[in-house]
Amino acid sequence: MDEITYAVRGFLTIRRHSLRAPLSGSLTVRMDRDAGSFTGDLDLGRSAISRTVLGASVLRATVQIMAESPVTGRFDHENRLSATVTVNAAITGVRTCGRTLFRGGRCHTATHAVVPMRSQPGFDLARGGRLVGDYSRPPFTGCGWITPVINLLAAGPGNAVVIDLIPAAGGDVRLEGTKVPA
Repeated sequence: MDEITYAVRGFLTIRRHSLRAPLSGSLTVRMDRDAGSFTGDLDLGRSAISRTVLGASVLRATVQIMAESPVTGRFDHENRLSATVTVNAAITGVRTCGRTLFRGGRCHTATHAVVPMRSQPGFDLARGGRLVGDYSRPPFTGCGWITPVINLLAAGPGNAVVIDLIPAAGGDVRLEGTKVPA
């Protein structure tokens, strides 16, 4: 079984708005080439979302996206990669106009979101590439008095994910028991 570790870089959009949550982390994939399938472990760091108006910060939120299941997927005959991951999200802090609205990890999605992603044909395992997808974000709970506002702005359909898989720097990609420079 082949194993590849990628750096993950990308973003989530929030309800078709221009707000984007940057994504960074890693994905370690275990590929079964004969079956054309894979599983992987996704680990994402916290990200900050901010909005400024005329140079002044009007919103800043810290978000943590956590994979609740392994990433699973397949390759088709055109080397198009399709993958699915189940995630939860937590908002660990919100500031608006210089005022802290809340801190802590109690504000989170009430259920998980299933996020499907797909590449264009010709995805290259050794070089990585881009995956995109659309998904529906579940409502948030535990956010105190601003829960309805957060759900109005963030929950529901129309969310997108764009990630680039970049072979881990300084390492080798292990394919079929051989080493290929990353």
